[in-house]
Amino acid sequence: MPKSFGGFGTRYCGERDYRKDGSYMTTTFFCVLFFPVFPLHTVRVIPDPGNSEWDEMTESYYLVSEKRAPNLPQVASVYLFEAVVIALIWLDVARIEPLAKSRYPWFSSPWMESLPLLLAIAPPFIVLHVLRRRARKRDLAPDRNAPSVFV
Repeated sequence: MPKSFGGFGTRYCGERDYRKDGSYMTTTFFCVLFFPVFPLHTVRVIPDPGNSEWDEMTESYYLVSEKRAPNLPQVASVYLFEAVVIALIWLDVARIEPLAKSRYPWFSSPWMESLPLLLAIAPPFIVLHVLRRRARKRDLAPDRNAPSVFV
């Protein structure tokens, strides 16, 4: 099971190849400051209904049913997502915030400090959520080309 403390350690990143039993493929990454750095292996996991996703102290939230070498398309998509998030953070900190603070003095107030960063990095997470829902729905949809069986 992945373990991390303060953003350093291992964690699961990405989801792919959903099955009807609720399992999916995910990759264990070594992370630094919550960013995936190096893929270790890919596993097929089934979320354990006995534990809560929000209780991060539990070690057995997932039941691992299969372990493989890293799945290259999944690793590439995790790195692409990470690159987009880092680029948007850089764009916000280096370009948008200084420009907004110079043109709009009210923008320098403490309660407005994190708003542009939140607005900059929210779209990739929204897109990720939508794409995961579509992939899960596509992978779990009944196959229309399969022969039907009448009992």
